[in-house]
Amino acid sequence: MKIRRFFARDMRQAMRMVREEQGDDAVILSSRKVEGGIEIVSAVDFDEQLLSDMGREPAPAVAKAAPEPPLAALREAAPEVVEPIMIPTPAPASEARPRREPAREIVWSQDPALVAMQQEIETLRGMLQDQLASFAWNDLKRRDPHRAQLIKRLGALGLDEALSQEIAEGVRQIQSPEQAWREGLYGLATRIPVAGEALLDGEGVIALVGPSGVGKTTTVAKLAARHVQRHGRGSIALVTTDAYRIGAYRQLQTFGQILGVPVHLAQTGRQLGDILLGLGDKQRIFVDTAGMSQRDLRLAEEMAGLAAIPRLRTLLVVAANAQQAVLEETFRAFGHLPLTGAVLTKVDEAASLGPVLSALSHGDLPLLYVSEGQRVPEDLQPARVQRLVSRAVSLASDRQQRARGLRPSMAPRKVNRHAHAQIQ
Repeated sequence: MKIRRFFARDMRQAMRMVREEQGDDAVILSSRKVEGGIEIVSAVDFDEQLLSDMGREPAPAVAKAAPEPPLAALREAAPEVVEPIMIPTPAPASEARPRREPAREIVWSQDPALVAMQQEIETLRGMLQDQLASFAWNDLKRRDPHRAQLIKRLGALGLDEALSQEIAEGVRQIQSPEQAWREGLYGLATRIPVAGEALLDGEGVIALVGPSGVGKTTTVAKLAARHVQRHGRGSIALVTTDAYRIGAYRQLQTFGQILGVPVHLAQTGRQLGDILLGLGDKQRIFVDTAGMSQRDLRLAEEMAGLAAIPRLRTLLVVAANAQQAVLEETFRAFGHLPLTGAVLTKVDEAASLGPVLSALSHGDLPLLYVSEGQRVPEDLQPARVQRLVSRAVSLASDRQQRARGLRPSMAPRKVNRHAHAQIQ
């Protein structure tokens, strides 16, 4: 192992000296500020075990090294390599040696100078990316101002930049702003997969999964009420596996009493299997699963038992007021399940539908139902992509009015008829 000490005016010069002298395989042992600049100690053919062994041995006699040049001379002269540091051979243990302090643990990644340099590089990278994006946007505005304006209007809906650009690139009638806007909304609608509720026809088990707080229990009640209206209460049963949330079983039991259908609690996978086996005479069984974060390590274990249920159809419940990054992470986390479709809740609580429309457009999971309130079952309707896009336009219009200091209409608007007509 060959160790050297380098002096330079700043870290950049010192790192260049290390690279030129010892190559790219050099390991930085330490760095510190000294009078007149920076001192770096680096090594080639580094052997951490040797340093550890030396830390446990008393200090041996060391040959006197040549005196270091004064720091004042370093400030005036160009950076240069100082003499090698000698690594002595440990003396026999029987010899008397003076005590020495244990060697400190060397952690290269936590070196303050390297951490500061990494942060500076990340900052410069972000600034460069912003500059390049700005140049590209200004160039697009000069070459194709109508398309740039369309991208801006789509972005005002809350759509992500990549989706807005993709939709705008597919618009043909770009010279007419209104025609381009109608084509853009139509292009957005075609990117959101939607399936009719006929996908759930027939007998079997329907389980609702998703993160905590997205409204799975209320959605189960709404789906059960719709089924009771069509087929009667004798053909349905409700099961909950939520043994974590206080009052979860009581809440679903209350819905069951109102609908006149039985409600069961399964705290383990074995209990769930026994309950489903005993409900074999029911045409439809709805299972309300425990809400769990998409980052929870127990998610795979909790969901593994569902995949083994015969005739199972699984619906992923997501909230419209969640951030796009959270929605995309949720789709990935629950994507290992054989999902049949998705249910979108809390549409009435969302300030913008752009994030959820962007997340839905990036996947192939069809949207089956949309919930826009707490009423059972009136506020659960089959998904209509035109209604979602129209509501996204209405919400964007309300935000623009607030930005201009105007008061948007307080009347409930579930559909913007003008926008709805634009995407027909």
